[in-house]
Amino acid sequence: MQNLEENFWQKIHLYKDISNEQWQDWKWQIANRITSLNELKQIIPIKNEEDFLKISEIFHFGTTPYYISLINPNDENDPILKQILPDIKEIDEKYQEGAFLDPFLEDVKSPVPGLTHRYPDRVLFRATNFCSVYCRHCMRKRMFLEDERARTKEEYDAMFEYIRNNKSIKEVLISGGDPLTLPNKKIEYILKNLYEISHIDVIRIGSRELVVNPYRFYDEKLLQLFEKYDKVWLITHFNHPNEITSETKKAVKNILSTGTPVLNQTVLLKGINDSKETIENLMRDLLKVKIKPYYLFQCDPTKGVYHFRTPLEVGLEIMEYLRGRLSGLGIPTFAVDLLGGLGKVPVLPNYIIEKNEDYIVFRNYENKTVKVKI
Repeated sequence: MQNLEENFWQKIHLYKDISNEQWQDWKWQIANRITSLNELKQIIPIKNEEDFLKISEIFHFGTTPYYISLINPNDENDPILKQILPDIKEIDEKYQEGAFLDPFLEDVKSPVPGLTHRYPDRVLFRATNFCSVYCRHCMRKRMFLEDERARTKEEYDAMFEYIRNNKSIKEVLISGGDPLTLPNKKIEYILKNLYEISHIDVIRIGSRELVVNPYRFYDEKLLQLFEKYDKVWLITHFNHPNEITSETKKAVKNILSTGTPVLNQTVLLKGINDSKETIENLMRDLLKVKIKPYYLFQCDPTKGVYHFRTPLEVGLEIMEYLRGRLSGLGIPTFAVDLLGGLGKVPVLPNYIIEKNEDYIVFRNYENKTVKVKI
């Protein structure tokens, strides 16, 4: 976890005159997103400007001032930089062979625009295709190809109507894009309508704002909405320990004060977090700020993202390494999302090495074995 110094952003020339009040204003962070090469060059050196322009014409580039302030500008392999800087591999077919724009058929399994119904008891509610930061590993990278916009009231209403009419639906995941980039008024419209559907038990909000713009959760009006609509769970997305800061800790404390649980999903990314030590440190730092590790995902076979994928064995080795080093609180479920919208499946190391009618032989994290009578 990074303990940031007071006015840490003023070390960056572009932000030397930005006050604390401005910097901690979530709207200022979004309004002052860096979206062009010229802006980016004022903060970090760019080696291949031609590639940057070529890629960003296809897959958008964008980051908040806060998120880029966490980067070490002298390290071209900085794990945060690699999550936001366009890479020529994104559009090189040699690296994207076997990938799909919509590998999980979210747009196909969509009874009304913006809503995906893959599991019997839950739906995905895509509230917007706008993000304050465009992650290079995004599972919905096809949205980078579209105009930035929130869905209309009429589109929301059609989604609400579908959910009302399908009483098997117990849970709604609000995602996007990033739904917490929307104004509070629009967020309340969504939450209120879902909250009033009696058969909905859980409303999950999937957002990366806690990572890239923690000041969103300094906003009293948003916190009041979380407290008012108490079916809400927040699912965030930290991939590296460097993303967890003293600002994160303050934001999480605010969220938890509303009674809203905070869980984290991490994606295993080649060259960013695909080491045992990095994932262990990430899980420990999440627990320090009271975020519960939830999932560790194999990187999805999404077009423009495939170069981040690791062999499945890497994830299994990491999970085996974590067992015995971390308590159950810090161990996520390692999962693979299956092609064709067939759902997520957990993938576990094999701790049963022999089984018959009389006994089972188990091995533990130290590779010691024990025979247990059935």
